Amino acid sequence: MKKKLLTLALVMVLGVGLLGCSSPAADSKKEENASKTESQEQVAEFSITLEGVDGKTQLTQADLAALPLVEKTIKMTKKDGSETGGIFKGYALKDVAEKLGVTDFTSITMEASDGYSKPYDQATVEAEDSLLTISLDGEELVSVVAGSLGSSAWVQNISKMSVVK
Repeated sequence: MKKKLLTLALVMVLGVGLLGCSSPAADSKKEENASKTESQEQVAEFSITLEGVDGKTQLTQADLAALPLVEKTIKMTKKDGSETGGIFKGYALKDVAEKLGVTDFTSITMEASDGYSKPYDQATVEAEDSLLTISLDGEELVSVVAGSLGSSAWVQNISKMSVVK
């Protein structure tokens, strides 16, 4: 009887040991897959109509592929006291303007697909917290945000940029 119990205990110890040894390999594969997903991140497809920019009428994600993606936490308190914002990922608006050859201008009016629009002066476009976003908290969102302006100046679902010289 003691031999059977000893054999059973030995089998259980070996079984637990084998299960414990196989777990790190599975974890490393999960980490490897997660890092592949991050490095192969897909940028949301978008097309923004451009007005007042020489030689270009549309801006797409392919046009910005060479620009660095930046991630910024931008929060804004609304008039009612609630907060809006989160972790935005996108392109620095000043880099987008430079890529388009827009360096000397009075303002760029950002317009949403529903017609809502806001002008951004040159100082706002060049501010560190002004972004053409592709996501908010991991969810796809093509918009323009500027932490230096109130959230009413943020333009979601941007469809047009009009440059005023």
